Amino acid sequence: MNDRNYITRLVCLVTLNLGISVFSHADVLVLEHGDRITGEISRIWDAEVTIEPEYSDEFEVDLSAVVYIETERVFEIELYDGRSLLARFAGADADGYQLIEFGGQSISVPLSTIFELDEPEDPFEWESNVAISVDMNKGNTDTANGQIRADTMVRFNDHRHFGEVTFSREEVTNPTTNIRSTTKEQDIFRYNYNFLFNDPWFFASSFTFERDPISELDSRVIISAGIGRDVWNTPRRSLSVQLGAGYQQEELSSNTTDNAVATWTLRYRQDLFGDDVGVFHNQSITHNITGRTNTSYRTSTGLSYEITDLLTSSISLDFDYQTDPAEAAENEDLTLLFGLGLEFD
Repeated sequence: MNDRNYITRLVCLVTLNLGISVFSHADVLVLEHGDRITGEISRIWDAEVTIEPEYSDEFEVDLSAVVYIETERVFEIELYDGRSLLARFAGADADGYQLIEFGGQSISVPLSTIFELDEPEDPFEWESNVAISVDMNKGNTDTANGQIRADTMVRFNDHRHFGEVTFSREEVTNPTTNIRSTTKEQDIFRYNYNFLFNDPWFFASSFTFERDPISELDSRVIISAGIGRDVWNTPRRSLSVQLGAGYQQEELSSNTTDNAVATWTLRYRQDLFGDDVGVFHNQSITHNITGRTNTSYRTSTGLSYEITDLLTSSISLDFDYQTDPAEAAENEDLTLLFGLGLEFD
């Protein structure tokens, strides 16, 4: 056998083996009338299964049109009854129901009972967002609100780190006198650490620094620790709550106070209409147990839209409320903001 024939047969053999390997590990959707789609499944969400064949970009198939699924890979599967499984799809049972294998056992379920499916999490994950928001009103009094917010999340296995920096400014111009005055100069820095000791439960510790000299708040430092729980935690939606206790030092223009505090934090995010639209709601409550009598309540609620893989737009309603603010400050502050941002992951 000459060298050219040997090389040709070797290339064909390697190509054939690679083809068999790819095919044997491919995911398969079996549709009505025996049609089959072979490719790579990435998720099930909103009663649609997303698959990417070798011959096209990924697309969605209505779950109601799928008879059963076959996979070699393990996925994170959530059923409508609340059960979460690390399992693979093993075709159909004798009655035509979907067979799911996990932990050395198997169950049969209708495909319609699968609420969500995602690929298993990587040991390392990070996501960052930077958004610039503005709001301007003209009338008897001209106002201009501006905000720059940057947040990031980094996860190493069971360790999660959340960071957020917010700079908010507000100016008011009286059209009659044309005098402009600054009514908000708020800076906030937050850091939160989670350790998932028994998923979905986690230990939590947090640090917050805030200042707004216009409201006579020279600085507010809060250090707390507590326990939390992930109600949901998937790429498509997340909801976590945590309750803690700690120490707060406030430096007001009139005096400085040291307080024991109870803290509450809630984070919610969910994708709508695929991955393009997202809704979010973040909430924090700090209640003074000792020292100055005050409860601080802060929320940020809104919608985001993914214009491109990098660029996003958003609308948010921020609400701050204090039961006993400084003398120069109002009890509540409500701000509607429209923004553009960058998303990295």
